[in-house]
Amino acid sequence: MATLTIWSVDPLWARIYECGALTLAGWLLLQEPAAIRWGFAAPLLLLSSWGFVQLGTNTTVYRYATLEESLRYAALAATAVAAHKLASKNIIGERILSWMAWFGCAVAVLALLTYSSSPGKIFWQIPSPYPDVWGPFLSRNNFAQFLELCLPPALWLALDRRDPWIYGWMAAGMLAAGLASASRMGAALLSLEAIAILVLKRRQHPRFAWGFLGAALLLTLSAGIQHLTGRLTEPNPLAERPELWRSTWEMIYQHPWTGYGLGTFVSVYPEFAHFDSGFTIEHAHNDWLEWIAEGGWGFGAVWAWMILRAVGKIREPWALGVAAVFLHACVDFPMARPGVVAWAFLVLGAIEGSTPRPSTIIQRRIT
Repeated sequence: MATLTIWSVDPLWARIYECGALTLAGWLLLQEPAAIRWGFAAPLLLLSSWGFVQLGTNTTVYRYATLEESLRYAALAATAVAAHKLASKNIIGERILSWMAWFGCAVAVLALLTYSSSPGKIFWQIPSPYPDVWGPFLSRNNFAQFLELCLPPALWLALDRRDPWIYGWMAAGMLAAGLASASRMGAALLSLEAIAILVLKRRQHPRFAWGFLGAALLLTLSAGIQHLTGRLTEPNPLAERPELWRSTWEMIYQHPWTGYGLGTFVSVYPEFAHFDSGFTIEHAHNDWLEWIAEGGWGFGAVWAWMILRAVGKIREPWALGVAAVFLHACVDFPMARPGVVAWAFLVLGAIEGSTPRPSTIIQRRIT
């Protein structure tokens, strides 16, 4: 729901996702109220309660925006908890990855079809304020970030199963769609993900890499890569981002510890703007700076704690998308879009749920 309605500004869809995530997590915890690791639960608890603390202490400049953002963080934490509970059961955990691969491939195909047959329209029917529309995504960068999370599970399933070609073609299609979208950072990260997984699994399937690369090249040429080539030769790839980052640093300097309140960047930014682009600036194009500007250095530290813990626990290549999307967050805003960040939290929970507890490891060694 969060992905297919990512284009809409109607808060109804956000409420549906939030209610669904919170209900699912609560139901799973009631079914099996086993303890969750403190190192996993603590950052989720802090992230989901940070905005409510700002509301309680009156340290936000726009209470409604902070309330909206606080509800979203609570739903994201619930998504991670639900994924953790499901991934702890091996069979269900693999089904989650399989579903991610199928859904990611379906969205990639839909995006290519709509982009080529009805530019400027969402699902062939809904007029878009932007000409560059990829399925439900109004931003090529958000589309590429979504694929960064779905490509590794598809490629990992291709290499970890006896019938690799179905998932192999799916992964090749997602890579081709990401390159065709012309997101420069997305193209680089998707390519690095594919190369890293192929290298890590080269001994298990030595011939698969050449077949996959051939399929990806064929699909990429069919989808078109000229737009990406043109964007790579632009003289100023960062465009207006340095000015946005400069303004965001000035916001941080004014309120380094409390921030202005979660969700308030769009309201506070005009005070610090150094240029007028003619458009409303909603985000800093750097999630890390925006987190600190809205929540203070402590809020940014909680994000770093959670991400570094997750990256340190990666045992299989299917989870590489988390590292990729948080790198992409240095030059864009994937964490501001529920249709992207919800998948990131799903993978974060799956990483934690698939990591065996120390007692389990010791028991296996003894056996």
